[in-house]
Amino acid sequence: MAKAVRRNSLPVVQAAGASLGSYDHVDAVAVDLPPGTNAEGFTRLLLSKHPRWTGRLMAVRDRLVAPFGLRVQERTAAQDTRIEPGVRRGPFTVLEVREDEILCGDDDKHLAFRASFAVRPKADGPGLEGVCTTVVRFNRPVGRLYFRLIEPFHHLIVASMLARAAS
Repeated sequence: MAKAVRRNSLPVVQAAGASLGSYDHVDAVAVDLPPGTNAEGFTRLLLSKHPRWTGRLMAVRDRLVAPFGLRVQERTAAQDTRIEPGVRRGPFTVLEVREDEILCGDDDKHLAFRASFAVRPKADGPGLEGVCTTVVRFNRPVGRLYFRLIEPFHHLIVASMLARAAS
């Protein structure tokens, strides 16, 4: 089974779009999954296998944005593996839990975002793929600027998380 991370995959936006109402940015990354994997298992795998450097990067981000009144990221205990509505996992809160998709997100004064962790049949053959879709709505012009500044890190972190989950 090929485990390459596939950037520019077909995004899963229905729940995220409904949650946000409208959005200004969307991207999606996919990876092959073992048979029988559901969205909760995919999400747990992604959130439990993040690279250590991402925590340090988020700590730097928090120090830089705190003076501007942007929300700093809450840290969750490593042993907390609950995936249920209302639970805070890293930079977002779990909003919806379905068999095929976990929708997470956060709203701040500069932007609102949703992260969809979905499992679906592969389009190019048998098997399943996990798709991480990010949907962002800019609330103010500074939101667009902020996202453009962090966008390269966002792509790097998401691809790295999916590659680790696939290994």
